[in-house]
Amino acid sequence: MKDTVLPHTMSVTIHDSIATIPSKEWDDLVDHMMCCTSAWMNLFEHSLPRHVTPYYVTVLHNDHLIGGAVCYKTKRKFWNIRIPVVAIMCLFSEEKIFIKEGEDYTLVLSHLHEGIEEIAKKEKVFMISVPYLSHETALKFFKEKGYTLIRGALLTRLNIEWETFEDYLRSLSRKAKKSIRHTINQGRRRGLVLEHSHDFSDADNLFNLYRANLERHNYEHTIPFSSELFQNFERYVKDQVYILRCFCEGDLLGYWIYFFDGNCANMVLSAIDYTYPREYDAYFNICYDAVREMIEKRCRFIDFGATTYEVKGRIGCTMKETMTAVRVMNPLFRKGVQLVAFLWNKRLE
Repeated sequence: MKDTVLPHTMSVTIHDSIATIPSKEWDDLVDHMMCCTSAWMNLFEHSLPRHVTPYYVTVLHNDHLIGGAVCYKTKRKFWNIRIPVVAIMCLFSEEKIFIKEGEDYTLVLSHLHEGIEEIAKKEKVFMISVPYLSHETALKFFKEKGYTLIRGALLTRLNIEWETFEDYLRSLSRKAKKSIRHTINQGRRRGLVLEHSHDFSDADNLFNLYRANLERHNYEHTIPFSSELFQNFERYVKDQVYILRCFCEGDLLGYWIYFFDGNCANMVLSAIDYTYPREYDAYFNICYDAVREMIEKRCRFIDFGATTYEVKGRIGCTMKETMTAVRVMNPLFRKGVQLVAFLWNKRLE
């Protein structure tokens, strides 16, 4: 933990554990958001592989916490090259920089950035990466700091405006409604059973199936996690973590892990057993049952993240564009990254 005193009676501190930050102050700063509170940070700290190091940067003004950022030193692929990176992000959330309402956003962000740069220099990383950016002030700030902006993933959200699942279906196009009804009816005829619970007693099996799905799709998370994540759900955030399993004759066909705080839901981790025929449509039955469950629980919206856009568009999700800001620490390589980013952005236009 290191303190740097700054003008305006502000100070910046770098922490290597959330335990060194008063939990009430941190939770108030992040507005008690899922995936961002002290309990969630504790969960993630105890679920990381050895090569991933967590950091937290805080800004205090007259001993009051007014800004915070979550960072991880990790290694990830950029254009098929694995490089050491400091990633500014919270797992399973687009939020990662927190500034108290009423404070000078750019000033506080500038102080947070000084701490982030210090971490990057200490860890001797190749670049700093800030994914899922959409805040205009933040985008302007990072651009002025010499970051390259790369078109990032589209984030999908279903805003719930219906009293019942039938009302929801009636709001969709005729084609989408017919497709969903057909999938659900087919699932019933095949004997699919869908169960929501907090039970993670089979955590190892769940993680193994999830890892097999990652390998099948050649995908890896920016911040990887170990099997301890599934084992630790019940210990740290049991009341907010659910799993929706799909069974057929007692066999697990697939599941979706989601977070729900009584107000909003975050669909985060899904896995399917691909040894079963596609005709079972386990993935879609799970997806539709999650929507039904959240409508019944009076959820305001469901965040589905950055996957399967065609499916999410069909079920009525809105999509938000995001950018990833990256800055290579060595100026000699920056022009090359800027050129590659330019070509990538043009390709996606």
